[in-house]
Amino acid sequence: MKIKSISPVCVHIPTRIGNELYQYNFIKIQTEEGMVGWGEAFGYISWKPVKVAIEEMIIPFLIGKEINTVKDILKISNEIQKKLHIFGRYGITIYALSGVEIGLWDALGKEKKLPIYKMLGNKNKDEFFAYASLLRYSDDKKIENKCNEVLQNNFKIIKLHEIKENNIELARKFVGDNIQLMTDVNCEWSYDEVINKKSFFDKINLYWLEEPIFPPENFRDLSLLKEKLGTSIAIGENACTEWEFKKIMDSNAADYIQPSVIKVGGIGEMMKIIKLAESYKVSVMPHSAYSGPGFLATLHLASQIQTETYIEKYYLDLVEDFYPEFKYPDKNGKFKLPNLPGLGFDLNEKLLRKYQV
Repeated sequence: MKIKSISPVCVHIPTRIGNELYQYNFIKIQTEEGMVGWGEAFGYISWKPVKVAIEEMIIPFLIGKEINTVKDILKISNEIQKKLHIFGRYGITIYALSGVEIGLWDALGKEKKLPIYKMLGNKNKDEFFAYASLLRYSDDKKIENKCNEVLQNNFKIIKLHEIKENNIELARKFVGDNIQLMTDVNCEWSYDEVINKKSFFDKINLYWLEEPIFPPENFRDLSLLKEKLGTSIAIGENACTEWEFKKIMDSNAADYIQPSVIKVGGIGEMMKIIKLAESYKVSVMPHSAYSGPGFLATLHLASQIQTETYIEKYYLDLVEDFYPEFKYPDKNGKFKLPNLPGLGFDLNEKLLRKYQV
């Protein structure tokens, strides 16, 4: 199939409570043969530069290219990384490539009438425990209400983004000892601050502590924390490409690595990371704090992981959902792997137009 057009579709969608807008960069790929593929690039407040990078740096290279096999996608992705490396191996450039690359897989899967997981290899599982990834509320009552809400909506695992000990402790007391609980502090603390909280973490019994220190690439101190803290360390949402994840694992800096398919370079690059992690015997828990094609791509990739895999669902309560089927997990607290061609579900273009900017 031949690539006819590639169009970033930028969407700002509000939540049901408050005036906050969540910003998405979706990518629509059309082929000469009439196939449409959808991708998603990391955006949030960086949606404008990511959009420009797609339009100015990636689209001109791809129009007219032939994509007939998975090898073609991997080859083109490598060529783009090589062509654009001077602009940075991490950040905006790779985010842009990630979104376009996911769209290529979706289009090829539809053309071949195969779900993406079948193009990746033999699945190891087709359902995954989900965890609700809450926002940072810094308010005990809101934390209680949200924890109660997600438990009522079938989630069996909860991730906080709280940084205050009293807020984290409140959540643990509210959900009890039988609910797995994590917190992502988004690189808030120093090494010494985390070590000084050791007795607190021993008491709270977190399943993992995520992105505990700044800078996130301080793998030496993260390795020391992994050794001394007594609480599992999860990192990786700020890393791109298999090469940076190799540094993480060479440094023994994490119990769980968290590649994000809309950041690392796309599906092909994330598969490299998954295989690399298997060779290091490190567990992969994908970062998926998004709600579009990147979320579906994460499910397909998770099917390839041999160890237990939890799926993150960002608990935003958007006014409208891109995939209502995945708003909440099933009664067992799980999401199931899509089985239709490509990603398995298309975006609703009428919904996109409603919130497009």
